[in-house]
Amino acid sequence: MDEGTDTSSSARRLLADLLGSVEGAMTKTVVSVSSAMPASEALAFLYRNGVGGAPVVEHERVVGVITISDLQSPHPYAHETGPFLRPHKGGSQWQVTDLMTKTAITAFPDEPLVDAVVRMTRERVDRLPVVDRDGRPIGIVAREDVVRVLARASARQEAPTEPPRPVLLPD
Repeated sequence: MDEGTDTSSSARRLLADLLGSVEGAMTKTVVSVSSAMPASEALAFLYRNGVGGAPVVEHERVVGVITISDLQSPHPYAHETGPFLRPHKGGSQWQVTDLMTKTAITAFPDEPLVDAVVRMTRERVDRLPVVDRDGRPIGIVAREDVVRVLARASARQEAPTEPPRPVLLPD
């Protein structure tokens, strides 16, 4: 085995041990939306719940992901007013299904967090719905969750050790 590969896999194992699993980092309360929900309603719902995005769920399965950015700027080619009016199919009301990312990149609760972080970076996403083996949402892991785990792990590693204090013994 190449020494560089050995070092890389050792570092990955160390990170996996240090950071733990996706389940230990994920937010267990899942805020999700339906694909049939009007986009304006979904946007208000995400703001109300204080999240930047959510899994799109149909028949209890994750079928996509929608973000506030997706909902705030519908397709650039669609003009709903003016001389170049091009309403999307179904009228002037956008639905989540029209704007969502249809391929959901997901994580499993028992996988190493480091693997999920690598996938988030590779796919350029800020959050991964966490699903059970049947594709049902059971949590979400976002960049903020990863930062929280890193801070916790760092605090454990840097636990201050105070020098022993002198003790006065009774005579």
